[in-house]
Amino acid sequence: MKITPIISIVVPIYNVEKFLRRCLTSIRYQTFMDYEVLLIDDDSPDGSAAIAKEFCRKDPRFRYFHKENGGLSDARNYGIERAKGEYIAFVDSDDHIHRDFLKTMYEACQKNDADMAYCKFMYSYFNTGLKCPRPSKAKTGVMDRDEALIALITDSIFQSYAWNKLYKTSLFKESGIRYPYMYFEDIATSVRLLHKSNKLSVTSKHLYYYEKRFGSIVGTMNAEKISDYWRSILAERNYFESVGEYEKFKDAICHIAKKAHAINIYSIIRQHVLHMDFRNMKHNLDTNRDIFRFITSDEYQTVEGIPEVPYKFIQPGRKPSAPKHKIFPL
Repeated sequence: MKITPIISIVVPIYNVEKFLRRCLTSIRYQTFMDYEVLLIDDDSPDGSAAIAKEFCRKDPRFRYFHKENGGLSDARNYGIERAKGEYIAFVDSDDHIHRDFLKTMYEACQKNDADMAYCKFMYSYFNTGLKCPRPSKAKTGVMDRDEALIALITDSIFQSYAWNKLYKTSLFKESGIRYPYMYFEDIATSVRLLHKSNKLSVTSKHLYYYEKRFGSIVGTMNAEKISDYWRSILAERNYFESVGEYEKFKDAICHIAKKAHAINIYSIIRQHVLHMDFRNMKHNLDTNRDIFRFITSDEYQTVEGIPEVPYKFIQPGRKPSAPKHKIFPL
């Protein structure tokens, strides 16, 4: 009896009762059937656990795990440690996948002897059922590692999301790669995974459905998230410096740093306007500029692990003002 699946699917679960049944149903009825599903309950306070356990009772390929709350990265890492498959995929529990997602991605890896596969994705809107393709120039075929890395770093053809890809599990386990505990953790991780790969197999089919929800990370940028966005790009620079290949990818790093600089200017101004608090706006804009210069500096020195940004943003937020006139009791 075969006990080792070909693909392990890691599904982190937290506060997704509304979406979880759709997600797990899309996984259960895949046309490729040799897989396991690791349902990682990150101590979700809603009814998600009951739904997850229901799928485990119906289908032995589904395995339920409960852990203390540690966030998305911690849940993914927990699943990586317990994955048995030759390949591994991540599906966020508010998203869902096309019925041919596993079949197409696995065949793409096998046909081209590739350690990683990538597919296009659609934006999904739960309340309306509407699906819209995310514009992408990706074309079906095979890209060598360095070509794919430049496209990934510059965010031009591919994005760093963990979920619309299939990976050889050995990329994680043999290299010790894990997701860091921060926002934009996939940016800091995807370049390392692709750098360890031999090549990238690409399909232009839209096989992953990403749920557009109010309150996404990008849509709710604040000082911590802006800092982590910079930190993820700094992690890319730091990694390539550490392996002696920064000059090869220097232009790509500078390109994404310029893009981040512009995006963060908008996010900083927006935050101060929303809070009607302009006291530290100049400081935050100057900090944004200084981090950009630090990341692109020729004098940058490598550090161990994921580096911290050297300058701090100040979160805007006006404190309640005191009453203009004191009111004395009669």
